[in-house]
Amino acid sequence: MIYYLKHQPAEVVDLLAWPPLRVYNNATGAQWLSIADLIYLEGVANYTWLHWADGRRVLIPYTLKRLESQLPDAWFLRLHRQYLVNRQFIERVELTIDKPQIQLITGLYLPISRRRWVLLRQHLCLQKP
Repeated sequence: MIYYLKHQPAEVVDLLAWPPLRVYNNATGAQWLSIADLIYLEGVANYTWLHWADGRRVLIPYTLKRLESQLPDAWFLRLHRQYLVNRQFIERVELTIDKPQIQLITGLYLPISRRRWVLLRQHLCLQKP
């Protein structure tokens, strides 16, 4: 079963007005990057990979839980213990036999945990086609 969603959250928060994230890179030093272009975050142990719309990936030494508290709840959704996704980049939500998953605009599929599926479905106000 495939669900389609509205891209505007109930509470409209301007992502460009939200404070940017501070990201440190050995080559370029500290940078302040806008979260409007952040597609999803992937937690790996005590580190987090930030995946941006222009294709770059940045590894930062913070947990996903810590970063989740710094991002707007209306736009960033926790799918799984490893994934946090920007809802403006979600194309559709699929409920397959194995597990529910989200397809991003980039074509990537991310899993949704069983426990978060019910909450996510209510939060996104999913509609059948």
